[in-house]
Amino acid sequence: MFFECAYTWEIWTAFSRRCAFSPKRNWEETLLDLQTFRGTKHSRTLLLLAWQGTIYFIWSERNNRLHRNTFRSSQSIVSEIDRTIRRKLASVRPANPALSSALLQLWFSNH
Repeated sequence: MFFECAYTWEIWTAFSRRCAFSPKRNWEETLLDLQTFRGTKHSRTLLLLAWQGTIYFIWSERNNRLHRNTFRSSQSIVSEIDRTIRRKLASVRPANPALSSALLQLWFSNH
């Protein structure tokens, strides 16, 4: 039911396709596909960050609509998730510059 909504589907597909992941509208199938994703370690990391960001920001948007009566476009949410992922990847730099660079390169190359 979650991705049967056009709004949430648009957000999820923006990132799933960017991560070379075939999106499904069915929640259970999506979870199974995430668990069995066969990409590289870096690709998997980016996919899971995108998944977490998608779920978090969609839920946040839901709460804002219900409790604050504020509404944002799906593109606005996509942009915010993208910025959040880039900040997360950059935050790894002090501890592991090579990993941060590799992940950021992969993220930008898939844009």
